[in-house]
Amino acid sequence: MHKYIRFVLTFLSLMIFWLVLTLNYQIPSLLTGIGISFLISMVSCNYFIQGNEGIHSRFFTTLWYLFVYIFVLLYEMFLASLDVVYRVVTMDIRPEIIMIKSNIKSDLGILLLANSITLTPGTITVDIEGDYIYIHWLYARTTHFGKAAEIIITSFEKWLGGIFK
Repeated sequence: MHKYIRFVLTFLSLMIFWLVLTLNYQIPSLLTGIGISFLISMVSCNYFIQGNEGIHSRFFTTLWYLFVYIFVLLYEMFLASLDVVYRVVTMDIRPEIIMIKSNIKSDLGILLLANSITLTPGTITVDIEGDYIYIHWLYARTTHFGKAAEIIITSFEKWLGGIFK
């Protein structure tokens, strides 16, 4: 029974996300959203909602963290884009590859963190080894891994940590 609840909650979350992103309520768009949400729910309902979480309040907390994380990611991408434009125009770059230790224990969480870093202009994830992430940074403000982690991943890690507890 719990599997069906997890599937339904995942499907509804994805469908709401689809409707918010597209703002298109015509039949073809709705059918596309239903189809995509259904397929993704079949594959990911066990990852999005684990165990019997679907009937506890943890699901809504996770959904909240996911919602905020998306906006944090978009905000960080915007700020980093402005910084990269400045660096390109002024030719003020200090490229460096740095190693950062992540506090996230979930493999999927670390993967999302690495992809978030790569989506942010000016940083690219080069490699992942366990809890360590190697990042190429266009303008290295520091090479100390603790301070670099504060600058690069703190905002992402806070919200992803809430999702993947």
